[in-house]
Amino acid sequence: MTGLSDWETGKPYETPISQVFFPLLAFLFLLSGFVAASTFSVIKAKTSLILELSSAIPASLSLGFGTLFLFMAVGIYV
Repeated sequence: MTGLSDWETGKPYETPISQVFFPLLAFLFLLSGFVAASTFSVIKAKTSLILELSSAIPASLSLGFGTLFLFMAVGIYV
């Protein structure tokens, strides 16, 4: 179906991920984010930038998505 035909029939938007999985995804993303953040915090200060970024970027993304799914799990849809 096209977007126009969906609009004309009044079909509501369906999420690609079921709401049942929001708490589980929030837990998994936050857990992996905290693990990645802890590895970033124990890296010595005089290491390479690549090593620091390879730990900081996944931690940031995981904590961001974990927070998003946590908000949606408790009913705050952003």
